[in-house]
Amino acid sequence: MKFNYWFSQRIRLRKGAPASTSTGVVIAVAGVALALMVMELSLAVVAGFKHEIERKVLGFDAPVTVNPAYDYHTGLSADEMRLSDTLAGIVKATVPEAVTVPVFRRHAILKTDTDFMAVECLARGSSHDDSFERGNMVEGSWPDFAGENADDSIVISEPMATKLNVATGDRIFMYFFVDNAPKARRAYISGLYRSNFGEYDNSIIYTSLGLMQGLGDGGRDTATGVALEGISRDGIEAAAERLQSALLDAYREGRIGEVYPVDNIFHTGAIFFSWLDLLDTNVVVIFILMVCVAAFTLISSLFIIILDRVSTIGVLRALGATRGQVSAVFVNVALRLVGLGMLAGNAVALGIIALQNATHFLPLDPQMYYLSHVPFEISLPAILLLNAGVGAGAWLLLILPARLAARIDPAATMRYE
Repeated sequence: MKFNYWFSQRIRLRKGAPASTSTGVVIAVAGVALALMVMELSLAVVAGFKHEIERKVLGFDAPVTVNPAYDYHTGLSADEMRLSDTLAGIVKATVPEAVTVPVFRRHAILKTDTDFMAVECLARGSSHDDSFERGNMVEGSWPDFAGENADDSIVISEPMATKLNVATGDRIFMYFFVDNAPKARRAYISGLYRSNFGEYDNSIIYTSLGLMQGLGDGGRDTATGVALEGISRDGIEAAAERLQSALLDAYREGRIGEVYPVDNIFHTGAIFFSWLDLLDTNVVVIFILMVCVAAFTLISSLFIIILDRVSTIGVLRALGATRGQVSAVFVNVALRLVGLGMLAGNAVALGIIALQNATHFLPLDPQMYYLSHVPFEISLPAILLLNAGVGAGAWLLLILPARLAARIDPAATMRYE
């Protein structure tokens, strides 16, 4: 065992040490614990926010969407598209990992005896995973939109029901404007949902694909888009670019007669992803502040310990200890404090995260943040990397004051005493 490590373990830091040393220990441990705790909580909050907001955006939209044909001469897009076998084959061959879902969106007006509201009807094919929609249900039940008797069932949001003064089980009129003519349908409110996404909760209602397709003359093989679901976040943009290139090639080769534009969620939901990017800037600012706090407390605490151990430094130097050995002794002493602070910071941070995930004791205003509580998400690699970074940074930070301690002249320590 090296001398510097052996000796540093025998320098007393607990009860019984001089009062000044005890103060330095408390400051150092508290500073490191506070800094690490705040950084870990910041990482967990940002990760939680990103996960929840992205989950909600993807719940109302798709990672990649093929839209109706675009006319380069007029600059207009068609209202609907036909789901041909050729188009489906190109999509499947280009993005085989995706689940292809026909989507129909159509504007409508919900009408009661006393009020009305403009909404957007959203209908998806049976291949769509509706776990997100089911998870948002607050009243009633989610209908089997693929069933034979689901064309008159709808699901509206809780805010809509409040504004229109309707409830689950009520019937309501729906008015559409199709092919320059108004069309009316009477729908049964099967259930109410709430996602806390105000932009969507105030506009989206869920209907069956059969109802939407039956309003026009296109038949059962039409849609207003083809959604590609099940694509990983990192692969969305690449998949959209590949598919757009494949569709353009198919148009030039004459396999399809129209140009279908491809869009992705980072474009359609740009406002939300831009907001999430701002959170990264906030985390950087918090990290800088916490690093400054930890650095100040560590350096000041080490100087307190050094001043209290001036006589010890003199004895070590008089007995032949090198400056490097003396410096290493005090670096090891300070790293003991860093270790205690990191243990305390991890314990408190992980405890708060576990308690919040279990009880949601930290609420949020859904109108402002789209969530009813502060979300925490633990990333083990990020936590381990943060701890490793804090430990390495502390070691580098402590080298300079420890070297200053090693430069103390043994003779000067006698005058100091």
